[in-house]
Amino acid sequence: MTTTQQITFPVYGMNCASCASKLSAAFNTLDGIEANVNITLEKASLDVNKSLLNAPLAPQIMTILEQKGYQTDHQQVIFEAEWSCSSCVESTVTALKKHPLVVDVKANFATQTVYIETLASFVNDTFISELVDLSPYPLTQKKALNSQQQQLAKQQKEDKKQLHEKLGLAIALLLSLPFWLAMVSMLFNDAPLLSPWLEFALATPLQFIVGARFYKGAWRSIKGRSANMDVLVVLGTSAAYFFSLYMILTGHAGHLYFESSSLVIVLIRLGKFLEFQAKQASSKAVSALSKLQAVDALVKKGKEFKRVLIDQVQVNDLIQIAAGDKVPVDGIILEGSSYIDESLLTGESKPILKQVKDTAFAGTINGDGVLLMKSTAVKEQTKLYQIIQLVESAQMSKAPILQLVDRISAIFVPIVLAIALVTFSAWWLYNGDFEQALIHSVAVLVIACPCALGLATPTAMVVGTGLAAQKGILIKDINTLQLAHKLTHIAFDKTGTLTKGQVSLNNITAFDKDFLPLLLGLQQASKHPIAKAVSAHCQTLNVQAMDVSDISSIHGEGIQGHFNNQVVIAGNAKILARFDIDLIQQLAIHGVKPDSTDNIIYVCYQQYLIGYFTIEDQVRAESQQAISDLHELGLATTLISGDKENVVQSMSKKLGIKSYFAEQTPEQKLQQLSTLQQQSLVAMVGDGVNDAPALAKADVSIAMGGGSDVAKQTASMTLMRDDPRLIAVAIKISRSTWSTIRQNLFWAFIFNSLAIPAAAFGYLNPTLAAIAMTASSLTVLSNSLLLKRIKIDIDK
Repeated sequence: MTTTQQITFPVYGMNCASCASKLSAAFNTLDGIEANVNITLEKASLDVNKSLLNAPLAPQIMTILEQKGYQTDHQQVIFEAEWSCSSCVESTVTALKKHPLVVDVKANFATQTVYIETLASFVNDTFISELVDLSPYPLTQKKALNSQQQQLAKQQKEDKKQLHEKLGLAIALLLSLPFWLAMVSMLFNDAPLLSPWLEFALATPLQFIVGARFYKGAWRSIKGRSANMDVLVVLGTSAAYFFSLYMILTGHAGHLYFESSSLVIVLIRLGKFLEFQAKQASSKAVSALSKLQAVDALVKKGKEFKRVLIDQVQVNDLIQIAAGDKVPVDGIILEGSSYIDESLLTGESKPILKQVKDTAFAGTINGDGVLLMKSTAVKEQTKLYQIIQLVESAQMSKAPILQLVDRISAIFVPIVLAIALVTFSAWWLYNGDFEQALIHSVAVLVIACPCALGLATPTAMVVGTGLAAQKGILIKDINTLQLAHKLTHIAFDKTGTLTKGQVSLNNITAFDKDFLPLLLGLQQASKHPIAKAVSAHCQTLNVQAMDVSDISSIHGEGIQGHFNNQVVIAGNAKILARFDIDLIQQLAIHGVKPDSTDNIIYVCYQQYLIGYFTIEDQVRAESQQAISDLHELGLATTLISGDKENVVQSMSKKLGIKSYFAEQTPEQKLQQLSTLQQQSLVAMVGDGVNDAPALAKADVSIAMGGGSDVAKQTASMTLMRDDPRLIAVAIKISRSTWSTIRQNLFWAFIFNSLAIPAAAFGYLNPTLAAIAMTASSLTVLSNSLLLKRIKIDIDK
């Protein structure tokens, strides 16, 4: 890195030259910075003297921009890492945060991935190279878009790594076979089966070829000024190996420990291989979503359709989708109709009929029709890609429990080294036997491998978020997954959440055969939700509309028109009064008592009442079961709605919700939620813009997949299909994940608490210690993968 560097980035939101001048002055307060902000270009240029910087620059830039109310372009750079334990992760994050142009770093041991947050204009080949050089462990940049070539390269890399792991393990097992046979032989015969020099010949490639990865890992850890699991393995096995070599070279008789050093490496290598297999299994949710992406698309070029790679598809391209093909990008259907299978994307098993003007999403599968579609979102803008990013982001974020484990792991290795040193010293002082003291200290180093501790939380979290994604639940951060298991109260919005947000006609009463034909004729030109409901109802009955003319609406009252030069009106009591129609008298003529309910629509023709109906928001078929499921889980429920008192009260009674608040503004919803939070941990479920403040305030916020973009962006959890029963599913997944984490941590802590003293007091030799250590890691991994088998399906 050079001493001086010029960096440039866009600044949005400046309105005048004074804004640029003040922002430039703010940047110049930073040590080592000479700034120039150009209002015309909307850019800031900083001359950076890196030797004078007293803190990373990018976070300081972001702080100043936020304080001044300006924005710039952010970018995420993703790397694949090569780690052997959680302390490797910690040292990598610490090293990368030292780069002056890095805003934030997130990493996860289970997925072997690093997220670098920075400004978009900072990202170039030099920046990437500097990050790779800065990391104490190998990093490989991961491309954001999974194109055909990238998918192929990724698969080839995974296959190569899989082959390398299998080959290394096979060689290790083959070379260690004589040691295993010798150990079995010693049960029946005291005479050694192998000569000392044969043991040396077998142990040397195991120590320095098969075990090379541990030496590399230990060296990187030491360079990063930390001590990880590899340091323990290298110290323990090297001590046993070189002590045995010393015994041979000096001609001293006694037991050699080549088999201990060799079998420790083999068993840990076996554990690493099984960990690799388990990690592959735990990240299948993202892999499955990535494979949904189509490879190419049939795009109209001139007068012909030509097949092009998916990366070359642009917005507003005309795309033809044949029967059975994957939908390549998001778009609007212009011609044709077909049933599309969206199950892998939304969790909905039933194919959905898509017609002209409907939206089709990338990765879904076209049924039996041919469609012509205009693309509206491509590449990173597609819903599929955003889902992948959400799942990966959730797996990258760290819950407080995970941060605690990382801190424990960071201090664990130095403590173990100290215990091993005390063990060696105590045994040597106790009986003067250097060999015995060395073996016991080596056993401590081997048994204390913190793999189980490091894997306990992230593997369960990855499996949990992946399982949620497969069920149609997107969890934006791991903290949400952790909090959801402690929820005691669920607050619901009504419209669009527990209801479909679509008006339906109910309690229809007709006093004239022309009631529905006249009503349909009056409403057919309107786009009002009531008009749509009337049209849908009449369509099911094959009602033909009468030719109503001169149609006009009266805001807040209803609609009017003319048929055969006579007035036709539909609306509430106010519009009837406007036309001097006595509602009470008209109802009395038909023997009907007046009703104060304000959701009744009256229809009159020639000054006479010819019928009426009530309008209601259609309750989702799943809502009642959703509330029942939550009550069975021991959660309280509350309905908070902006609708009228009688409507909300009726809805609450129908669904079994005991507590409700009606006619609530967004501010009042926020206040009610705050009141609930004084006694409970509360989740808010909503779908509209007016729910956004309450969603932001809630401990856990849940948005319906069909809701507004604002609600989905605010919420920490999104239901990919509009099925409120998924809320209970999400809570069950959270509870199961948390239970698994507690089990994992219990076994990891108990194992180390019992095993380290046992090794220190001489009850475990290095070989048995390696077996026990590997078994503990596999126990944690297997327990995490059992999450995938929990029964949490809901009836379709």
